Amino acid sequence: MKYRNNGKQILLVASGMSPQVLTETLFALVHQEKPFIPDEIHLVTTAVGRDKAVGALLNEGTGYFYRFCRDYGFSSGAFQADHIHTISDSQGCELSDIKTPKDNEAAADTITALIASLTSDPDATLHVSLAGGRKTMSYYTGYALSLYGRRQDQLSHVLISDGYEGCPEFYYPTPASQMITSHRGEPLDAALAQVTLAHIPFVRLREDLPTRFLEGTTGFSETVKRMGKVDEPKHLVLDIPNRAIKLSGIRFDLAERELEFAFLLMFVRNLLESGEEAGFEVPRKGPGQFAISKYFLTALCEIKGVSYTADWSELKNRLNDAEVQDRTLNSLENKDGSSSAMKDSFYSQRRNALLTLFRKELGKALAGCYLPQAKDDRGGYHALNLEAGQITLLS
Repeated sequence: MKYRNNGKQILLVASGMSPQVLTETLFALVHQEKPFIPDEIHLVTTAVGRDKAVGALLNEGTGYFYRFCRDYGFSSGAFQADHIHTISDSQGCELSDIKTPKDNEAAADTITALIASLTSDPDATLHVSLAGGRKTMSYYTGYALSLYGRRQDQLSHVLISDGYEGCPEFYYPTPASQMITSHRGEPLDAALAQVTLAHIPFVRLREDLPTRFLEGTTGFSETVKRMGKVDEPKHLVLDIPNRAIKLSGIRFDLAERELEFAFLLMFVRNLLESGEEAGFEVPRKGPGQFAISKYFLTALCEIKGVSYTADWSELKNRLNDAEVQDRTLNSLENKDGSSSAMKDSFYSQRRNALLTLFRKELGKALAGCYLPQAKDDRGGYHALNLEAGQITLLS
């Protein structure tokens, strides 16, 4: 092949009992206006579909994949038997077909994990073909790509001209005349077939996925269920004695993150006490702010069991005795050491740490619902975008 795309190119084909969808898709990809030349080709199918694909495509000497490579100068190393992924259930048993609800769940989980893996390399491009397999396979494959696909990834369906589609002897348009028999018993010339791709646009949801789910170890149903929480009523539970929170029913242990816990408690107390008037002026670069620092230290004192005092020197001693580190207290101190003052860097560190923690389990959109947000376009004041009825405070 004289064509070459930049970066690693991967083709994934979902197939049932028609392995020719792989060579049909490959033909269309390399002959389109902007050719896509796969470095790797993967096939996902059932156990029966795997055996048929190995026999029809990878049989030494007669396999249609090798014939395609010879006809069009394609590298035969791109597709090997170990690139055929068999749908298996939770016990690892391979499925011969997809008929029951459990079979469908196994197919969904297998396909989701595979696409998560194939999209893990940020520099690679994945092209997914939906042409083969049962309708549920196509649905799960398309939905999984919507969950994990990046900007560069592509989705398509291969289109075959009349008479050739479903023909058991047709695998791709040959460069020279080759007579085959249609499924109706009519003679056809494989060289005259028209094979094209219909590119399918799809919504990319990867940025909203919980970051833990990018590992591909979470099943399809759980992934979809977690993504759906963004549309459910929001509820925040803040458990002071146990240093834990629940966001939309998902528990986070903050015992080792007391600064972040105090940061969130500060906003929760402020919302419960002030309602629509709640909010803090966000520290900006330069001198720190005493007002927000006071509220933060009050929250920190509450979880540490320390009485708050406006006397900064005395408060430092009390918090030191409660095992609050010197560097934390120093970062909340004015340059002259006379009083407390929260700096923009301290504020950003606490909020960003919570964002990273929440995104791991909730995804970007839902995580943002539980973080302080700008109250207006200017962004000078932040508050929780929740109502008092959406918060439970356990103290």
